[in-house]
Amino acid sequence: MKYFYFGKDANIIYSLDFINSIKGANTKDSLRKTALSLRNSLNKKDVISMSEDIFNSFLSIENIQDSSKFMLYVDFRNEVATREIILKLLNLGKEVYLPVTLKEEKKLIPKRIFSLDDLVSGAYGILEPHLDAPTINPSLLDVVVVPGSVFDRSGYRTGYGGGYYDRFLENTDAIRVGVCFDFQLVDDVFPENHDKRMDFIITEKNFLNF
Repeated sequence: MKYFYFGKDANIIYSLDFINSIKGANTKDSLRKTALSLRNSLNKKDVISMSEDIFNSFLSIENIQDSSKFMLYVDFRNEVATREIILKLLNLGKEVYLPVTLKEEKKLIPKRIFSLDDLVSGAYGILEPHLDAPTINPSLLDVVVVPGSVFDRSGYRTGYGGGYYDRFLENTDAIRVGVCFDFQLVDDVFPENHDKRMDFIITEKNFLNF
């Protein structure tokens, strides 16, 4: 399946194959595979540029500005890029936590970082804090920035199949902010009872508040 796109300034234009695949997708798995195929084809310059727009919108939210304890993620495989926003939050004096992934337990543990130099290669080759870094109880977090493969206009998401974030979000009342590129925003991701709704979904073109 081939996808074609132009850079952000010209707007991303999808091939007919992609449009038909999204419209014809009727399961979480088919939506996930289609969206991730396109995301993997993006060039890094566009990923960085669109991510900057997303996090400029993120920082404009009053509740975000007033928050102090943030959990984010380190981007991997063309996810919305987070390293610049991590640095900005650290420079603003915010507490920044990133997940350590426990594969056997299928669990995320939020660990505090003070610099991007604190990161090491962890599960799945994703950068994460040291295991001995300070931990916070998820219930004390103010904001959780949530990645995903696909989000819908009702506030739900589809992740990568492991259920890590669904389980994690059960233990916190933090503001849930889903971030993705605009082509990952669809009408319906077929949510199930265990799926957690976002409070905000932000793309480079859309800002949804639920």
